[in-house]
Amino acid sequence: MKVSYAWLQSYFTTALPDAKKLEALFNAHAFEVEGVETVGGDIVLDVKTLADRNHYALCHRGIAREASAIARLPLVKKPIPSIAISTAVLVPKIIIAEADLCRRYIARRIEGVTVTDESLFKTALETIGARSINNVVDATNVVMFDIGQPLHAFDADKIKGAIEIRKAFEGETITLLDGREVVLKESDLLIADDEGPLVIAGVKGGKRAEVTTSTKNIIIESANFHPTTVRRTSTRLNLRNDSSKRFENEITPNLALEAMERVTAAIIESSPKALAGVIVDVYPKPVKPWTVSYELKLASEMIGIPVSKETVLDILGRLDFSIVDKGLVLDITPPLDRLDIQIPEDISDELARLIGYADLPGKDTPEVPRVAIDKTFYWAERVKNILVAQGFSETLLYTLVPKGAFEILYPLASDKAALRECISPKLIDSLVVNSRNADLLSLDAIKIFEIGKVFPSGGEKTVLTFGVSQIKKKKGVTAESVVRDVLATLEKEIGAVFGSDVEVGEYGAVVEVDFDAVVAQCIQSGTVADLQFEILPKGLKYKPFSHYPFMTRDIAVFVPKEVENSFVLKVITDNAGDLLVKYRLFDVFTKTIDGVEKTSYAYRLIFQSFERTLLEAEVATIMETITTVMHAQTGWQVR
Repeated sequence: MKVSYAWLQSYFTTALPDAKKLEALFNAHAFEVEGVETVGGDIVLDVKTLADRNHYALCHRGIAREASAIARLPLVKKPIPSIAISTAVLVPKIIIAEADLCRRYIARRIEGVTVTDESLFKTALETIGARSINNVVDATNVVMFDIGQPLHAFDADKIKGAIEIRKAFEGETITLLDGREVVLKESDLLIADDEGPLVIAGVKGGKRAEVTTSTKNIIIESANFHPTTVRRTSTRLNLRNDSSKRFENEITPNLALEAMERVTAAIIESSPKALAGVIVDVYPKPVKPWTVSYELKLASEMIGIPVSKETVLDILGRLDFSIVDKGLVLDITPPLDRLDIQIPEDISDELARLIGYADLPGKDTPEVPRVAIDKTFYWAERVKNILVAQGFSETLLYTLVPKGAFEILYPLASDKAALRECISPKLIDSLVVNSRNADLLSLDAIKIFEIGKVFPSGGEKTVLTFGVSQIKKKKGVTAESVVRDVLATLEKEIGAVFGSDVEVGEYGAVVEVDFDAVVAQCIQSGTVADLQFEILPKGLKYKPFSHYPFMTRDIAVFVPKEVENSFVLKVITDNAGDLLVKYRLFDVFTKTIDGVEKTSYAYRLIFQSFERTLLEAEVATIMETITTVMHAQTGWQVR
């Protein structure tokens, strides 16, 4: 959530710590701050609130309460505005058909509203990345970002009959504010009138009762919807927004009335001649405060350090918890929006984080009894060791593919819509891509493998897939022959039958083996020591690669017999510049020329830029420079 420093400061009469200090305090005691930036004349903190704290923390007041508790600053409790009510204004009629899904619904009609694009709240909203729409909609959003209660405004003159909170009819449609028409299911909760849907409850407003600059009378909704139904609908329709996020994380119904009074005051502030009517508050089962009984000894036992009663009382008081002191036991009543406080362990967690996790002493973990190594893991690692010794590299390919027996309900993309049924198609793709880059990799053959899960219609299983592309032609050696030789080696070393059909194509050869069947043939696993794990070198670092294409050039030169390869390479690298990214000696032989024995060195040179695509002319210029320098050497002859 984006938090305005100035907005936060409005909850305090004393100055908050500066933004960097506040960031450090939040990181140590409450939430991770993912960034701090200056926006206009304000500072915005990007606060990553945790799922279990979203009940109260997705608003400036919730974050201010945390700042108050952590920094020991008194919090200003802003009074709920007093609204002048006109009994001449019509009272909306509300029908709740789904009381379990709509736990509270408050509505108020406001007449004589002037709707304008000039909004008192535009700067505040845009500072935190929200879009300003008009003074009425902006008022609803400001209250939501302030205290955490989503609200909605209807054009009252476009509503026909009573407002009903009901489930959708299967196949019913609604045109949303953005113009998109969606088809509803009977599990979706709606706000509707006599003509049909007005709003998808807690998710998105409809176009039909949209507030525009021609609107004169409005109805404000402040409601509480069941988190599960909001999340199910918003996920299915891919409609995730600030409103749905707060409802699906659950907020207390207790907020609804305060939000109604605050948004009414904000609307009348921007439209002074408007008249507010009496509210309708349908609240069948009001929430009641709950109490957690907490034994004081639990603080020290759970946190791991001595915690005094005074410390417990101080921290819980700073968090605005009500406490009844019974000596060795405290009856603790959290604020109604602290839905995360339900059991004694929750109290201990609050104490620990306010004390500071960093200040708690470390503790040795108990020794874990050794257990037998997993059989599949053991033999998979044995096979990996054999394949690596044969020159293979391990791949980790996508488990998600375009089509498969098991489809993803909400795929991230069309090419990641199902679980893979086999690995070989993607391994073949990897062979092709790596073959194109064989020169850059300095490889004569591409050898790759993967041991992983696949999900055919019969159910999940483990397979071993490996393949070879033979780049450099060798007499009597083909990709198929290499694969079959490796299969024979595996069968000999592991003592099991791997027999599978080898698939051969232009890319090379690939085989996919049912690894579960292989493991079933093996004896029980050995020890971890048998696997010969090694510690990675500390100095090993990832080196980025260029996304631009590379060019290859070959050069061969006869030199006097006493000239070594290292000296020839120095001539090449000293004159090639930064574009030479890799080189490889691929041929050496000796020959007598004009009675003098000379050595031929042949190199493959790889040119590439990290910034652009190279031109043929610039590589040709580099090669001409290298050739000219070689010709200038005594006894050298470029072939």
